[in-house]
Amino acid sequence: MAMAPLNPEDLLPGEQYVLRKNANAVIDVREAGLSRLPFDGLMGAVGMRGEEAVGGRLHLTNLRLVFRSHAVNRVRGTFSVFLPCVEEIRNTSSGVTRRVTVSTAVQDFTFVVWGVPRLIDTVDRYRAGFDDAYLPEVATRVLAEPWKVGDGLQRSDRREPLGAVLDSAHGRGDDFAAIAAALARGVDPRSARTEVAGVLQVVDLLTRAAGSLPPRP
Repeated sequence: MAMAPLNPEDLLPGEQYVLRKNANAVIDVREAGLSRLPFDGLMGAVGMRGEEAVGGRLHLTNLRLVFRSHAVNRVRGTFSVFLPCVEEIRNTSSGVTRRVTVSTAVQDFTFVVWGVPRLIDTVDRYRAGFDDAYLPEVATRVLAEPWKVGDGLQRSDRREPLGAVLDSAHGRGDDFAAIAAALARGVDPRSARTEVAGVLQVVDLLTRAAGSLPPRP
């Protein structure tokens, strides 16, 4: 099984690696357009009825959380959650299942992971240390190398590549608000939120870099 690494060439300029943890990203089976598994009825016993755990690794840098799935999953891919966009990270463990939920203005992300208290403390420390004056520079770097952000968790028959959506925003310079609006208009409304996580999180980042807060869904 591929170990879902985050390599030096995957980092943005000025980005520093902090830690990595084996983790599962929790997705809604129906929203993702997946068929129910034979043992789905048993998932309620561990607090995951109607959900699926996508295996992979959760990486933390000084700028973002990055989830990268293993190859052996029904949905696969990578997505980023930028630390200045995180509004809350909380322990949502239930029973024997250790979970953490990361909330932004546009999405919530839940991960099954061990060491939840330490992870929360570390993320909160780097969130607190981020200077919002640095947001426009981070946004510019993301627009220059969008493939490093990740597209989201994709089914093989549905693709919403971030780079392709960004093509519609080229030529707008550093007008982050206009680029964010163009990105939002380019999202296929039929897509599951897990599929377009890459685009939605970049929209959140660009909106904040423009000095505004993104509208809540």
